[in-house]
Amino acid sequence: MTQNEPSRLRGLLLVAGREIRVRGLSKSNVISLIVTVVIVGVLAALPTLIGGNSEDEKIGLAGDTAPAMQAQLEAMGGFDITMYDSADEAEKAVEDETVDAAVADGSLYSRDGVGNEVEAKIDAAWQAASVQTNLADAGLSDQQIADALTVQPLEWVTLESEGGVGSTLDYFTGLIISIIMFMMLMTPVQYIAMGVVEEKSSRIVEILLTSLKPWQLLGGKVIGLGVISLVNLVAMVAVGLGVSAATGMLDDLPAGTASAAVSTIGWWLIAFALFGTLAGGVGSLVSRQEESGSVLTPLIMSLTLSYLGAIFLLNAPTSTFAEVLSIVPPFSGIAMPTRMAITDVPAWQIGLSGVLLALAAAGALALGSQLYKRSVLYTGSRMKISEALRRAA
Repeated sequence: MTQNEPSRLRGLLLVAGREIRVRGLSKSNVISLIVTVVIVGVLAALPTLIGGNSEDEKIGLAGDTAPAMQAQLEAMGGFDITMYDSADEAEKAVEDETVDAAVADGSLYSRDGVGNEVEAKIDAAWQAASVQTNLADAGLSDQQIADALTVQPLEWVTLESEGGVGSTLDYFTGLIISIIMFMMLMTPVQYIAMGVVEEKSSRIVEILLTSLKPWQLLGGKVIGLGVISLVNLVAMVAVGLGVSAATGMLDDLPAGTASAAVSTIGWWLIAFALFGTLAGGVGSLVSRQEESGSVLTPLIMSLTLSYLGAIFLLNAPTSTFAEVLSIVPPFSGIAMPTRMAITDVPAWQIGLSGVLLALAAAGALALGSQLYKRSVLYTGSRMKISEALRRAA
């Protein structure tokens, strides 16, 4: 190594740093990040916004059954309860709009009626409270009353276990993850290919290769754009989980959604290594931007099919097709984190999917670097992959 030749690591970091400064700090990337983060935040808050006003219903209670009914309503949740000494006081509270409704001596008072859901809850609480009060009047102890009212809950059995996702919220969560994965792979992959073609068409690459190795140039470009995309992805995941926690929706999400969202970063890193290095390799096969679309088409098609497959498995996450799709690379890069967010996935399938995707990424690294090294200095018409591999390194 000559004195002016940068070390291997330093050369790699120099190229990566240049990509971060040029593209990561560009106005277009900053604006795009802000807009995307806002969209993710709105999507995360959408279930709460659609759900409407969740303010507790103000209910007044009076009479002999009031204590028992208070316990029933508090157990149900969603009620702001006020106790009154008499039915007249409870009725006046409704007239003064201190409470939305009141229950006293077997009557439900309201100004203009209550919603069907609220009415059903109040009626159920009234029935249970009346039974409890009658049992107490019959001389049963508190323990005997509790034993009499304790009922084994129904066991839920879903006959169509191969059906779709459990709820609209499950589907919505998986949809957001699949969209984010698709966007955060598609954009940097195109940038890598276009950057390689730009440097090649302007002949800048010939100057850079006088002091850098081909693998440093390609690796630095992939790492630099990877860091930019990783920052964007982490920001999206953080905002999505943060908004969900702030709106109280995090606890309502499917079990394991938070961990699946965080693990999405790991799946993205492997998938990006696979598609990013291939994009750099195939980008070096052409010398003009107009030709870059033709060599990128297979990668774009693979990403698009991966995304469409993830959308399909949202409706049938436990089907055989969904299992295969989430294990076989490159489709697993998007399909597996999407599936993990909406259903329980066996650990062996997650492990197998991760190993296969990592092996595919390693193969893509080898192929992409060889293509880049053998064709980046070639000028002229588009070079075929087979021809590039036959060329001397």
